[in-house]
Amino acid sequence: MVTKINVSISKEILQKADLAAREEHTSRSAFIVRAVEHFLQEKENERAQERRRKAAEGMDRIRGKLGAWDATGKILKWRELH
Repeated sequence: MVTKINVSISKEILQKADLAAREEHTSRSAFIVRAVEHFLQEKENERAQERRRKAAEGMDRIRGKLGAWDATGKILKWRELH
């Protein structure tokens, strides 16, 4: 389903968007939709990167509390027992 909207945009930006749409051999509407989709994907990528950064910080805090330990050795020992 497609919904029509009204958007206020400066003449300069509209001219640039129209030029880019022509270069891409697409309509103004299709170009703007792709631009919005691209922007939203970039924002999601930024949020995912931030979640990964926070998870890494959490792992670093845990590592700091546990101190040094041989993860490979623990895994090998667990495998021998199971």
